[in-house]
Amino acid sequence: MNRRGLAMASGWLLAAVATAAIGTVALDIVGSGILGPQNQPLTEADVNQALASARAAQPPVSSTTPVTTAPTTTTTTPASPHGLNTPGGSLVAACDGDQVTLLSWSPAQGFRTDGGVARGPAPTASIKFKSGKTEIRVTVSCRNGEPVADTATDDH
Repeated sequence: MNRRGLAMASGWLLAAVATAAIGTVALDIVGSGILGPQNQPLTEADVNQALASARAAQPPVSSTTPVTTAPTTTTTTPASPHGLNTPGGSLVAACDGDQVTLLSWSPAQGFRTDGGVARGPAPTASIKFKSGKTEIRVTVSCRNGEPVADTATDDH
């Protein structure tokens, strides 16, 4: 190959590399996140830390007005949401007495939600995750005021 052909091929190669780099950066900027860890699923510790930070950021309730109290009735204070990890995905649930509510969920890589989701509030809430012929049914209930996940796997 002569010098002119070599210079031309080098120019095309440089242009292709620059285009690929610019495209990758542009995709990352618009939110695809292919260059960084922001697409990684949250761990239970990440969820609990985010919830603790959100609670700490709330201003304290104060009042300068005298408060009169009416006769009180027994009520339960809703528990904080908790992250739960299962083989099919992760979810966030909260208990209010013996009633559980699924607040959010995210299927694990390769899984999807399948069928209906019973969010609650109810004594039990449930969700199905499916990957190929494997179906994982997650049932969440409250034990001692905390959400607990039980899983059952069905490989058709």
